[in-house]
Amino acid sequence: MLSKTKDLMLKSKFFKDTINTTFWSTLGKATGFLIPFFLATWFGISSDMDAFFFAYGLVIFISIIFASAIEALIVPFVTEAKSNKENISLFIGKILGNITIALIILIPLFLLIIKPILQVFTRFNSRELFLVYSLLIEISPLILFLMWTSILSGALYAHKKFFFPAISPVFRAIINLAFIFLFREKFGVHSIALGYLVGEIVRLFVLVIAITKLNLFKIKPIVNFDSKFLFFFRTAFFSMISLIAIKMNIVVDKIMASWLETGSVSILHYAEILYMIPVAFMSGGILITTLSHWSERFYSSNSLEILYNGLKKLAKYVFILAFIISVFLISTNKIFIKLILGRGEFPLDKLSVVGLTWVFYLLGFPPRMLSQIYIRGFLILKKTKIMMTCAIYTIAINILLNYLLMYRFGIAGIALSTTFVWIFSLFYYLKHFKKALQ
Repeated sequence: MLSKTKDLMLKSKFFKDTINTTFWSTLGKATGFLIPFFLATWFGISSDMDAFFFAYGLVIFISIIFASAIEALIVPFVTEAKSNKENISLFIGKILGNITIALIILIPLFLLIIKPILQVFTRFNSRELFLVYSLLIEISPLILFLMWTSILSGALYAHKKFFFPAISPVFRAIINLAFIFLFREKFGVHSIALGYLVGEIVRLFVLVIAITKLNLFKIKPIVNFDSKFLFFFRTAFFSMISLIAIKMNIVVDKIMASWLETGSVSILHYAEILYMIPVAFMSGGILITTLSHWSERFYSSNSLEILYNGLKKLAKYVFILAFIISVFLISTNKIFIKLILGRGEFPLDKLSVVGLTWVFYLLGFPPRMLSQIYIRGFLILKKTKIMMTCAIYTIAINILLNYLLMYRFGIAGIALSTTFVWIFSLFYYLKHFKKALQ
């Protein structure tokens, strides 16, 4: 039986695409993870670096919320258009054109209102505040370029061309580091902002070349706010609100961690980073290929039963894999914690606290990955309002559980609260997925 299952997996294009995409995506993300270490070596810690990280963090937060939602939702819409023999170039062109016009209006508006907000809510001095605002102006076009790369990446995923979106961050990181290295003495921290911008332009250029060479569709921005685009935007809007709510839970966790003893925020951050490694590893492959392959199966067959049974079967395998990873990391957490953090200035008496916090996070790893599978189901069905409602509920649940658990388990209680939030999300999605099919 196991041998037969293994043979079927090896022959499956979905399985092969998942393995290949996981590998290239991991390589692409790993290259990006190197940048902060180079920045630390070249620039160290200073008020200028504080200004850059603040400006970059603000821009990237806004960009990721919109870009991630658009990238994921492009896949089922393009897949449906392919199944209906519609003009894909026209659809992609409308998304590119309409969103470009919207951002050309919204980005200057953002820069206009952010300055007085920064003066009220931050404690930067006048020189630092001027630098933050200058960096925001320099790096703000990144929002537009990230949106473009996300739209084209989503379109490539819909055509099952996973390699180019997965590997393109490598080109971005290499160009980014080269630019910063060459101009760091001349431009200081401004070289970092410009480096990120140039790197993203190169990444966009790589995707455009790939689409052109593969002759998938024509890239021609069109401004046309027709009913189909408005439906796409409404569906994407619910997904964006869902992502904002999820990000808000992270912010809430950090705020409530600051109520505990000194160092609690740092401990939570280190444990969260360790937790996100297996999350990024699994998400970088199977979630991308699931959305693409199952969108095609659904829109080619128009069968809700095939979608339901397929995702249910896939969820079983994902749960088994996530469970094995969780058990392995939980059982070896002391070894990893000591290896990664047990050196330098890190206080050794805090290693056990980081380890317990990481363990409580890992308990939620299987339900988190299962939830992500069913989220792909809602995206395929374009039922993103369910995702938004669930995410809003989790904010209230997270605050309540944080308050109850952090005074019982300390900082680890906040991680345990996150696990319960993902368990709630899983049951919510399971319940509403059947309703969505009906």
